[in-house]
Amino acid sequence: MRASVALLLLLTACRAPYPAPAPRTPAQLSPTSWGRTDEGDMPTIRRAERQCLAGLSPRAVSAAFQAVDEVAEALVDLCSIQIVDDDPLVWHVWCGSDATFQSGHYLAADREDVACMGGDADTAFECIGRILAEHLLEREMAQHVSGVEIVSIGSVDEQRLREGTEFLSDACVDLQRELSLEEARRWEAPSEEAPPTADERAGLWNRRLSWCRAAFAGRELRRGMSRAIGGNYELAPIGAGADWLTSWRRQHGRPCPTPASVSGERGRGQCRDARRVDLYVRVRAEQGTQAAEACAPPGDLTGGEAGQALYCYADCQARAATGRNPQGFSAPSAPGDLLYADSPGAPPSGWIVGRGLGGRSVNTPSVRRLLLRE
Repeated sequence: MRASVALLLLLTACRAPYPAPAPRTPAQLSPTSWGRTDEGDMPTIRRAERQCLAGLSPRAVSAAFQAVDEVAEALVDLCSIQIVDDDPLVWHVWCGSDATFQSGHYLAADREDVACMGGDADTAFECIGRILAEHLLEREMAQHVSGVEIVSIGSVDEQRLREGTEFLSDACVDLQRELSLEEARRWEAPSEEAPPTADERAGLWNRRLSWCRAAFAGRELRRGMSRAIGGNYELAPIGAGADWLTSWRRQHGRPCPTPASVSGERGRGQCRDARRVDLYVRVRAEQGTQAAEACAPPGDLTGGEAGQALYCYADCQARAATGRNPQGFSAPSAPGDLLYADSPGAPPSGWIVGRGLGGRSVNTPSVRRLLLRE
């Protein structure tokens, strides 16, 4: 015991003392503008709250993606649908012509109704319009929607129209007038005395057929949406002829995405993937008028106006996080002139493009990039 104590005293005597640190001067803190005073940085707080309100609420985003799933499920054998560039207010619907039109014509392939949302629709395109309207235009987004933009693009392959085909006698003359195609671009059915040549049936009349299919599809889509959008829409059909197929062949070096061994199409210029209608739909959304009334802070908050503003900013974040932000609307990520523009420039060679029914012109360079994915 005595030996242990002696050893402990010896070690203690040999240990070097640890010096205390020198006293430090606390850093000077500048006064914050985010505190319990009436002098808060109100513009910054209000700006942050506006940005919160401008975000599309999770519930609206969910509704948009739900609409995609429902369209895909309802029309799995006819059409495909996707959201463009992750913008839930811009939609791309693609439908194969062989499933939706009579061969070589612009009218529906059959006269049977299409099962749609527990009922029936006259056409697949009308059904698509109904589904989009219900999910994106008639729910929490309804108060923010100011209009809808529709561009419908018809494409064909290089297969020559047959002599005497029904389209040559029913050349969608009524659709041209209904959708206000300019007089200079319109056509009549050819006379029996001067039928179109083989080259015209492969080129000019094929492009006209692509326009008529686009016009029919766009009109039916609008009809499905009509209850929700009323007259607040832009609609423009485009006949793109064989432009899609020409571009695809140039990019991939093959005649058609689906090989002839699978499709059974071995004729000159045939490609079922090129016989299609592409519909681009964009919802124009604006901020609701009740944004200033979205938050009612308690009257006993400290901090005066700044405290109330901070409370509302936090309240907006909390409601947006749970999908209960009633003022949520979309500040679209796509450019404002994605589909329509005031000065769009000349359309691509060979395209049949009319002015939109809303009075604006199609931004054909932008739309062509969307179609060809260039």
